[in-house]
Amino acid sequence: MTRTSSSDTQPGRRRRLALGALLLPLGLSAGACSGGLTDSPIQNTTTTTPEVFVVEGRPLRLRSGRLHRARSRRGHSHITDRYALWLAPDVRAALADHWRDQAELEHASVVAFHDLARRLEVVDAPDHLIRGALHAAEQEADHAGRCFDLAARYLGVSLRPGRLRRPRRLPRPRTTELANLAVEALRDGVVNEGYAAWLATARIATTTDHIVRATLEVIAHDEQHHADLSAAVLAWCLAEGGAPVHAAVHAAAHALPDRMVACVVPAGLDRKALASHGYSDPDPDGSAYRTIRDAAVAALSTTVSTTLSEPATDRRTTGRQTRPTRHPQQGTGRTATPCAAQPA
Repeated sequence: MTRTSSSDTQPGRRRRLALGALLLPLGLSAGACSGGLTDSPIQNTTTTTPEVFVVEGRPLRLRSGRLHRARSRRGHSHITDRYALWLAPDVRAALADHWRDQAELEHASVVAFHDLARRLEVVDAPDHLIRGALHAAEQEADHAGRCFDLAARYLGVSLRPGRLRRPRRLPRPRTTELANLAVEALRDGVVNEGYAAWLATARIATTTDHIVRATLEVIAHDEQHHADLSAAVLAWCLAEGGAPVHAAVHAAAHALPDRMVACVVPAGLDRKALASHGYSDPDPDGSAYRTIRDAAVAALSTTVSTTLSEPATDRRTTGRQTRPTRHPQQGTGRTATPCAAQPA
């Protein structure tokens, strides 16, 4: 790679900085097309209306609610796979981008579950919920490794995940944190991960590549387990938080989107070849998503009715173990510090 002199690059750098200063108040970035953080895993979308894309994993959200992930980087190892080389170059490039996006989102899910475990510990959640979140983080690390392997297979070069840290959380009242956990459990867990499990299961039917098929089978099983864990977290938060948590969850249920887009398959490519390697949209009309969303809202109503019928003293003690009181900022050593997953 050739390097240009500093005198040649300085004017270009100044122009980019000036352009960035003009676009920043508009919420844009001069380098938006070169990769980075994005609110949706799909780029170059052809839809004309804003859509909500499903995140196949636990979304990692900042304090603002914006999705957060780290862009991966190319490694130094060249990978040759004869099954991938048989594909057309444009199909192979689309598959590399798809599985790279999935890998980065799965990688962010590792940190998201570590963060969930820490927050559950702060609000004195039952041990089985904390252990479930930590186990889910291990499963997401496995998903990320598998997806990075697939992306490198089609790209021909190894990939290294970016570095992520657990978001900083300011101390909040316990009821407020319970409400936030309950809303996230409904939106990001029960609905999002439940839909992700359905998508992975549906894609298995059209996948012929044995490596991709094995990856989808693992993801489908684990994502359904994560959705069940989120349902348990939601039920516990409703039982603990009382009326404020119920109100927040009901508002979140009414705010659930009418449609979640699985992916946007590039036009002009061999869709059969893409589907055989796990890149397809098995729910083009959104009917499966609406079924999962409506089932989650119906189950929520049943859970709320159950918690309201229980005595308040029982709700405060059900499923909890006696532990010494601790300050919300005090660490206990239970949750491992999240770090970047190892390169695939």
